[in-house]
Amino acid sequence: MELTEKQQRARKMVCLPLDGLNTMSEVRERVQELSRVVGLFKVGKETFTRFGPEAVRAVQEYGADVFLDLKYHDIPNTVKGAADAAAALGVYMFNVHASGGLEMMQAAVEGAKAGPEKYGKNMPKITAVTVLTSIDQEILNNQLRVPGMVEEQVYNYAQLAHQAGLDGIVCSAADLHAVRDRLPREFMYVTPGIKGTKTPAGADQKRVFSPGNAVRDGSSILVIGRAITTDRETYVERLQAGYDILEDMAQYL
Repeated sequence: MELTEKQQRARKMVCLPLDGLNTMSEVRERVQELSRVVGLFKVGKETFTRFGPEAVRAVQEYGADVFLDLKYHDIPNTVKGAADAAAALGVYMFNVHASGGLEMMQAAVEGAKAGPEKYGKNMPKITAVTVLTSIDQEILNNQLRVPGMVEEQVYNYAQLAHQAGLDGIVCSAADLHAVRDRLPREFMYVTPGIKGTKTPAGADQKRVFSPGNAVRDGSSILVIGRAITTDRETYVERLQAGYDILEDMAQYL
């Protein structure tokens, strides 16, 4: 299927997680079959624990980019070393937890700067996880004992990430209205918890948006997984689900 210009722009904004795959051949097959409608593939904790850097290289072999979603959260020196390793892999983007604090995030930037000089690769984009999309108001206040509204906490973390020199944040699309107009225009917003045009995002996602609504409200990259892959047994079905998502996004581009 041929994509329109707007659909091609939308494709570059779609990030598909490579979760739930048990062999490297399945990883390669998933990247190969969906790269027509997906511009970025997410290698997260499950995939990286199972396959390691081989999963990153497999995506890159098909000319696709990698979002290394390991959510670094440790002492600054440890995170700096991890950022250096991410730069060596040549990933497009990786993330840290904003709750690690300013010094830790600054250490991530320092480590990532090694990319061009030491490895001859572009410096990765770095985003900070704010409040996970599985956390709602009740969990934030009563389980985690963090006072205030979710949106306030997201904005606090976003400010801290910008101060540290990061490229953007990871947040729910529902929180974009609280931060987007208060930060620089070039700041990135990576939004998980995106449901399909005809399918849900998943029961563990508390704050979800449709693809089109996320684009309308300012999302830069949409993490969309189960809406494309769950309960779709054939390549054609998965490709069509991805195409439907691009159509939904294109109306706001």
